[in-house]
Amino acid sequence: MRLISVLSLALVCYAQVQPARADILRCGSALIEPGDSAAHTLEKCGEPTSKSTVDEPVWSRGVNGNVYQSGNAQSEIWRYNFGPGKFPALLRIRDGIVESITFEKNR
Repeated sequence: MRLISVLSLALVCYAQVQPARADILRCGSALIEPGDSAAHTLEKCGEPTSKSTVDEPVWSRGVNGNVYQSGNAQSEIWRYNFGPGKFPALLRIRDGIVESITFEKNR
């Protein structure tokens, strides 16, 4: 009976632990994640090390099932480099919202 109680407690604890997310950027005590506004990111992280604009195709599916390019959308790529020993972060900003966060591996 004691073994069942210990196993039950272990399962409850395991279920409450969430894995670390790779798409969260820490700026001081603030956490930036996809869905946050670009203004909030600038306020918490400051100006990025560099910015670039990317023009990407927008794809649509017709009623017959064919896929075609229906236009273009612009995104900005913000690069934050926080110094030695820290992976540079790349934020994709579209329509003033953080769309994704990725980290570059050091070469």
